[in-house]
Amino acid sequence: MNPNRKAIDVRTIPSLLCLLATLASPAAAATMAKQNDPASCITRPQLEALMTYALPSVLEGMGNRCSGTLAPNAFLRQSGPALAERYRAESERHWPVARTAMTSLMGQDMAGLGDTTEKAMVTSIVGVAIAETIKPKDCGDVNEAVELLSPLPAENLGRLTAMLMILGSKDSAPGESPFAICPAAKGDR
Repeated sequence: MNPNRKAIDVRTIPSLLCLLATLASPAAAATMAKQNDPASCITRPQLEALMTYALPSVLEGMGNRCSGTLAPNAFLRQSGPALAERYRAESERHWPVARTAMTSLMGQDMAGLGDTTEKAMVTSIVGVAIAETIKPKDCGDVNEAVELLSPLPAENLGRLTAMLMILGSKDSAPGESPFAICPAAKGDR
C-alpha cells in the first residue's frame, strides 16, 4: 500500500458511483421529474439504457469539471477521453430504450426534434448535470472511482449506476428524486 495515497471513506463510494449517472441537478430535475404522475415513471431497464447511453457524456462532463484540479497524469485526464470513446461505441445500441426513458421522464414525445437533436439533448442534459454536482475537492475521489470502474463494459457500468441510483432514491420523499421507477413487473429486475 502506498503511504502517500489518501484513504477513501467507503461511505462515499455510492455517492461517487452515482456521480457517474446522476440526473439530480435542479435544472434536470425540474425538466424531468413528475413524481406523482405514474406515466412519468421509467422502468429499471429504461434507466439502465439511459445510463449506458449517457456514459460518454458523463465521463466528458466529469473530465471537464475536474481538469483544473487533477494532475496531468490523472486517469480522467490521461485515459478519460479514450474510455468515453470506448463507451460511445458500446452505447449507441442502447439509444432506442434510452429515448423511451427520456420521453417518459419529460412527459412528451421527442420524435419531432429528430434523432440527432434528441441525442444531443440527452447528452447535454446529463453532461451539465454531472458538471454541476461535482465539487472540485471531490475530483480526486471521482478520478479514482472512474479508474477502478474503467475495466467494466459500458452495459455493466450503466446497470451498476442505475442500481445505485435506485438504491439511493428508495428513501427519498416524493419529488426529491429526478426520476420515478415504475413498479417492477413480474420477472423484471
